[in-house]
Amino acid sequence: MIRFTMMPGEDGDCLLLEYGDDTFVHRILVDGGRAGTYPLIKPVLAGLDGLVDVLVVTHVDQDHVLGVLALLEDPERSVEFGDVWFNGFDHLLDAEGFGAQDGERLTSALLGQNMPWNDAFGGHSAEVGQRIGWFDDGSTMEVLSPDRRQLERLAPVWVDVCAEHGLIPGRDPDEPPPVDGFEPFGGAVDVEQLAATPFKRDPSPTNVSSIGLLFEFEDRRIVLTGDADDRRLVESLRPRAEAAGGRLHVDVLKVAHHGSKHNISTDLLDLLDCDRYLISTSGARHHHPDDIAMSRILQRGGARKEIVFNYRDRAASWDDTSLKDRFGYTVTAPAPDADDGFVTFEL
Repeated sequence: MIRFTMMPGEDGDCLLLEYGDDTFVHRILVDGGRAGTYPLIKPVLAGLDGLVDVLVVTHVDQDHVLGVLALLEDPERSVEFGDVWFNGFDHLLDAEGFGAQDGERLTSALLGQNMPWNDAFGGHSAEVGQRIGWFDDGSTMEVLSPDRRQLERLAPVWVDVCAEHGLIPGRDPDEPPPVDGFEPFGGAVDVEQLAATPFKRDPSPTNVSSIGLLFEFEDRRIVLTGDADDRRLVESLRPRAEAAGGRLHVDVLKVAHHGSKHNISTDLLDLLDCDRYLISTSGARHHHPDDIAMSRILQRGGARKEIVFNYRDRAASWDDTSLKDRFGYTVTAPAPDADDGFVTFEL
């Protein structure tokens, strides 16, 4: 059994992966969305028998971490965590111990509550090539991103970045960031032209530090990306694709950075034979997914594919019969009478 639930992270991610058989169930929670996400997912967490085996906080951006802070700071929370994967300041430098520079709220919560932190990595950073202790249950987990260079590049700006993203006490973490000026394309979408747009990688220092993971269980593969760097994902996945004859079969790809044109390239798509693409976003603030990113998926994402949106209005413009027929895809989104932001499926 593999069950995947996309939850209402607003413009961010909040994902629950559950897997197991008649003898066990393990659970992985990836990110927590915005602060307003936590009240919506609290009933879901209350039904998880009190334990989430791994909490992954991919990186420090507000749309991934604020819901986690709300969860950890809730004195009545219904779940505990077997391990928390998060790269703090000292992990960026691969240093021992945590000191004054680790004053951001998430680090304070983890240390203050004496929670397990990167235990699977021996307390070190979650990064490419790091040995990982994982469950002896027939599943595997591999870190696809970040690499050591990307972590070290973030270190000099860590304190400023944390302040900007509401992790230093004293700043209102719910203050919305300025919109970056992106405007979606209007009118009919020219998929071929947009898909041919030259790729420019994401310049964000925090996004490239995202923890990206490859999970495998019962011959199923799930790629979890956070807002990871496309070039790093390509470098990690290419050897697997070459060993598989050119394309690696993947059952699920959580599209990085909510479908930003800067985080999914045709190079990455050409390495994968993917059945299901997940677009996790309400579109707030930055209007994701980009038409360019979606066009790349439509044209290069495989002959038959499913695109899953966890918000109905994000799906609407792509739930077009002519486009679906031309590019061989289906669209899944919350039903009109269901809670927006939630989608659950099994593999």
